[in-house]
Order: sequence, then structure tokens, then C-alpha cells
Amino acid sequence: DSLTKSAVYKIATPEVDLKLDQNESPFDWPKELKETICRKLAEIPWNRYPQAYPKDLEKLIADYAGVDPGCVILSPGSNYLNTLTLSMFGKNLPGRLVITRPSFVLYENHCAYDGIEFTPWLLDEDLEYSPETLPDLPDGSMVVFASPNNPVGNTLPKEMFRKLLKDHPKTLFISDEAYYEFSKEPSTDLLKDHPNLIIIRTFSKTMGAAGVRLGYLLAAPEYIDQIRKMMLPFMINQFTYIAAREVLSDQKTLDGFKTMVDMIIEERTRMHGELNRIGKEKKFVAKDSGANFLLLRFECHDNCQASYSKLIELGVLTRNVSKGPSLAGCLRLTLGTPEQNNRVLEAFTQI
Repeated sequence: DSLTKSAVYKIATPEVDLKLDQNESPFDWPKELKETICRKLAEIPWNRYPQAYPKDLEKLIADYAGVDPGCVILSPGSNYLNTLTLSMFGKNLPGRLVITRPSFVLYENHCAYDGIEFTPWLLDEDLEYSPETLPDLPDGSMVVFASPNNPVGNTLPKEMFRKLLKDHPKTLFISDEAYYEFSKEPSTDLLKDHPNLIIIRTFSKTMGAAGVRLGYLLAAPEYIDQIRKMMLPFMINQFTYIAAREVLSDQKTLDGFKTMVDMIIEERTRMHGELNRIGKEKKFVAKDSGANFLLLRFECHDNCQASYSKLIELGVLTRNVSKGPSLAGCLRLTLGTPEQNNRVLEAFTQI
């Protein structure tokens, strides 16, 4: 009944020159790398199933993340892992399920689809994490949050997170870190001392691999063993497998992705300042961010809607998130290349 009453998840996709609505990387993979992957893909049989659970790729990702191989599970994108952990651990809790609000709409939507009850962890007036707004966590609770947080861009400070894990050892924390490379404050090292932590990540953002579809989960082996029971075999197809192996085995390519991340971070600083300068006249504020996007908060909801439409007319697609809780009058803007960002600034002067 909860599923039939829920709305379908939709993404508006008007035709524009500059698509900045899904937090994709503006950088595609090098042509030479693509050709190598396609050549290797052509050499293997397509009539045979891929590996049920590609342990060698798990080992490569474990090395990349700095954890033991027994602490990794792979999936076709991180969203699958978010919904799987919600359904596995979020139902019939002896404590309560707590989900950040506002945050990634998938969390609350999936709970609605699957009939899972939850309590929101409200961000403060500045849209930042605050221990004062965190609901009580009886033993056996679970907290789901994102850091950096989509679509807001705020992050959970490392020391605050460490304290939460220490103070609530019988609460399971699910940390969605799809954008962690942009924040320079990953929580990977906390896994060693806190088995009540699960981290979910993706290759879609910083590695420009949204079309490859690869996500991974990091957790203590006892959680990995339980989650694997619910994972179907053959989920990592041959293309994803070969593409990921090539990237993770090529240090030059990995260094290139790091350079691109550094450029996005520099552009984020520049765009934050420039948009706030423009926003003084246009009546909006750009919130600082730890991700590859900026949240724009308009003083007037109608101006937000009009600006969203005008930007589309000017060839720039942002994400209208104003229907989300605590996000009235907000647009989310993905950061692009310096040239693309200059076009965005020019468009914002015309709204």
C-alpha cells in the first residue's frame, strides 16, 4: 500500500547546451583508455556470465580505499547499496531509524516505497549538522546521512562524527560519501575503531564514471558477510569490471582524476564568491559546499522558479530542489569546467 501511494522518482531533462543538474563530472575518460577497454571487452566471451562476485576487483578497490579486502562489497552504483542497507537494517529496529533532512531524496523515498518508519535529523538554520537536533538514539538505532550532503553541500565534521560513533556504539551509522574526494575529510580511518560504521561510495562523481555504474560499500567483515547474503550474483557486468580494473591499475589515470578534482575545488571557491557577488543584486545566496555543486537559496520562491526557467532558456540546466523539505526557493548547480562556469556566471547576470 505504501508503494502504490508513493510518487515515482523523476528527473526533468529539458534539452540544453549546458547540463549541470546531476552532479556529473565534466570530464570524460581519455580516448586511449576507452579504446583499451573496448579492445579487452571484445576479446572476452559475451555468452558467458561474468564473475559472480569479482574478488580481484574488490581487492583493487580495497587497496584504493585503504582497507582490507574483506571489508568491501561492489554494486552497480551506490544507490543500490543505499536502498539495500535501508531495507536490510532499517526495518523492525529495537531503536529508531534516523535520516538527515534535507538530504538525498532517495532515502526518504525508499522508506516510503518500502514502508519503513523513520525520524528526521533536521539540519540547523544554516543547513549544517548539529548534535542538538539529533533525535535520541536508543540502543539498536540506525542513522543515515550523507557527507558531503546532497543537495546542500554541508559536511559532518570529522570530530563530531567520531564522537557520535563513540557515544553511540550500539547505533549503526550509514555514511553516504559519494562526494568524499571533494571534501578532503574522508571517514575511512574511523572503520578501524568503530565497527558500527558502514560507508557507501561511488565512482560516478570524481572518476567521471556515471555511465560505468560502480559503487562500493566499506564495513567490518561481519556486516559484509550479512550484506552479501542479500546481494544477487553477477551484478558487476563485464564492461564495468574491465573498465574499473583498467582505471584502478593505471596510476597515470588516477593522478589525472586527482588533478581534475583539485580543479573543481578551485572552481568551487571561485564560483562561490562570484555567485554571491551576483546574488546581492539577484537576491540569492550560494551556500559553501564540500562537494562538486553549490546550493543557491533565493529570498523569494517565485524568483527561484523564474530563474530556473530563465536559465533553461539561456541553455543552462540546474536542479530545482525547491520542493524538498527546508529547501523552498533553492536550486542546485553542478560545477563544470572553468569555461562552462564562466557561461553560467554570464547566464546568472541575465536572470
